[in-house]
Amino acid sequence: MKTKLFYLIILLLSAHLIYSQSDEVRLNDIRILASHNSYKKLPNKRVLRFLSCFKKRLGQENDPIQLDYGHVSIEEQLEKYNIRGFELDIYYDPKGKLYRKRKINRFIVGQKTLIKNKAMNQPGFKVLHIPDIDFETNYLTFVEALNAINYWSEKNPLHSPIFINVEAKGSSAADESSFLRFIGFKRAIKFDSLAYLQLDAEIKSIFPVERIITPKILRSDFTSIGERLTEKGWPALNECLGKIIFILQGNHDEIYKQSIDRNDDRVMFVYAEPGEKNTAFIIRNSSKGIEKEIYELSKKYIVRSRTDAGTHQSRNNDYSDYQSVLKSNAQIISTDYYKADLRWSSFEIKLDGTTKTKPFLIRN
Repeated sequence: MKTKLFYLIILLLSAHLIYSQSDEVRLNDIRILASHNSYKKLPNKRVLRFLSCFKKRLGQENDPIQLDYGHVSIEEQLEKYNIRGFELDIYYDPKGKLYRKRKINRFIVGQKTLIKNKAMNQPGFKVLHIPDIDFETNYLTFVEALNAINYWSEKNPLHSPIFINVEAKGSSAADESSFLRFIGFKRAIKFDSLAYLQLDAEIKSIFPVERIITPKILRSDFTSIGERLTEKGWPALNECLGKIIFILQGNHDEIYKQSIDRNDDRVMFVYAEPGEKNTAFIIRNSSKGIEKEIYELSKKYIVRSRTDAGTHQSRNNDYSDYQSVLKSNAQIISTDYYKADLRWSSFEIKLDGTTKTKPFLIRN
């Protein structure tokens, strides 16, 4: 008991030292490192070799070269690499069993097709990159991934805010290819109003609402989020310690955005464009050539951008996108390479000046 009390005192003192001068620092003043497709494991080598034979049929987005990356567990990302932003790709599975089979493995000797895990038989949202093609994951379900974040968060109750990008996937490779459908690959189920209600419910089943910064909380007494950001700005960083922020991304997120516009009590923000009445977060994956635009946007909004994509920067040891993102002042800096993949190069993205106790930078 004394040990736990001592540990809590140390936590409080550390937080006081770090944040005591941060009363004027607002949530959009910090820059954090985020991982892209944070759940993803490296694909099986046999699968990549097989896929390389069908590049033209799969399309550029499913080129095996671009799929050849993976991550350590979310817990390790938080603890060892100071990652404070995550991206989770989710697929709607209202009846269960839709994603328990890995169809491509039927054509590869020695590969298992069926996932023998009860969670895959249950209704809910499944976490993977591309059904039947790129499916290796540290977390099979959305709830499992959220539990990993929550477990770490509860052990570190005064942590700086964690941003979770939720990408609602409404299509799969089978939606784009009749050939893949012919050999049994599954279409994705599109998200509708019911799906989004269930998604909110899964989030609230893991995180108490008081630990989430929701659109309603940010809006406060103002008529819209835009009015709040114009008149008062973002909340102070001190007010956001231990909080989680969810941002929805997807082809059908207009449904969710409309409910926010109606002032419904939703859990997630939605990426939107500047000037819309409830825009808080903006996505500009490539900052090259628009650094000044992003710099201006970041004064009011929180902007997400990427330093690399499809393994290209790592294979070429190319830091030009990283330098562009730094110049742009975007707040959420997304990468696949907080840890170098030494198969290609020493390419590694870090935010110089961050530490385990202060895993963010203050914007210029």
